[in-house]
Amino acid sequence: MIIFINEQPVKMDSACTLKELLEKREYIGAHVAIAINNQFIPKSNFSHTILCEGDRIDLIVPMQGG
Repeated sequence: MIIFINEQPVKMDSACTLKELLEKREYIGAHVAIAINNQFIPKSNFSHTILCEGDRIDLIVPMQGG
């Protein structure tokens, strides 16, 4: 299964939830906003959101500036 994370193709061995993907990529605990196919996903839905072939995931990390 191929998904796209921030425009980059990522091969997955099998379907997984958004929470499982974040754990595998060590994003758990990080402050990120996530959109799948241009739809923002609330953190409360991470463990219920199953990723599918071709999903486009945008990880948006806050940045400080001045």
